[in-house]
Amino acid sequence: MKKLLSHPLAKFLLNQYVLTGFSFALWMIFLDANNYFIHAELNQQIDAVEADIEFYESTLERDRELLKQLNTNPEAFETYARENFGMHKEGETITLIEFEDSSDE
Repeated sequence: MKKLLSHPLAKFLLNQYVLTGFSFALWMIFLDANNYFIHAELNQQIDAVEADIEFYESTLERDRELLKQLNTNPEAFETYARENFGMHKEGETITLIEFEDSSDE
């Protein structure tokens, strides 16, 4: 046992500063309130929120373009109202045909 403790690597690993540093690293990685696993989970949440932001920004840009088109082009406004809201001119009759396999969910 004495021979094992006299080895240079054993002396280094049993040094009080190395033991303290190793204990501190274990505490910070596994036991602390802000440990590695919590940080990984938070990073995943951040990535999800950034993806949502990107999606909503692209949707907003598409809607701005549509609004600009609807404000400048009366024919586009009429077409949009007919397609999306089922609006019709006076004297017209609109028949909506729904198929069983189509759904607006």
